[in-house]
Amino acid sequence: MSIGHLVLRAVPGGQVPTLHAVIQTLGEIGLIGAPYRTEENRFLAGDRFLQLITFLGCSPYLQLEPPPGGGDNFCHVHLSEPSEQPGFLYGSNTRPPRCPNCGQPFTEWKIIVERWWSRDETSPVCTGCGHAQNPMDWNWRRKAGFSRLFIGIPEVFPGEAVPVPDLLTTLQGDEAEWDYFYVQDPTRLM
Repeated sequence: MSIGHLVLRAVPGGQVPTLHAVIQTLGEIGLIGAPYRTEENRFLAGDRFLQLITFLGCSPYLQLEPPPGGGDNFCHVHLSEPSEQPGFLYGSNTRPPRCPNCGQPFTEWKIIVERWWSRDETSPVCTGCGHAQNPMDWNWRRKAGFSRLFIGIPEVFPGEAVPVPDLLTTLQGDEAEWDYFYVQDPTRLM
């Protein structure tokens, strides 16, 4: 099991900015620094990284440089390629969302989401009350999310760090609302 990732996401529904625009904005505000692996859109932490991401706890340990011998097990910034349709990112820490109408958990959420995704069906229906709702609107309790563009920060334990409001506001601009969640051992469904 990995430590986890803090994931910033452009909330589906709005227009997603280009990857170039997001990289430029993140560089200007100091969240990202030098490219680490350009072909994978990975960047070292920028000079204002620790002012834009608040780490909680009495003494978090952060490794901000690649480990000797290489690898990605250090705190850096990784951007996904924007996509036309929202992708779904979840992890080993993702728990069943509950029906917003009756509170019954969608215990088979993986199967439900995969079927809904692959068939582009109408919204799944709760077996407890018959309420239908799009899985993109379920309350994933900051443990999964849909987006057309993800910004991942690895080596962050769930709940250990939060983006400052100014970071999300700056990313939002006029184009998309931004939010965040945490995943361990991330899996992406597109």
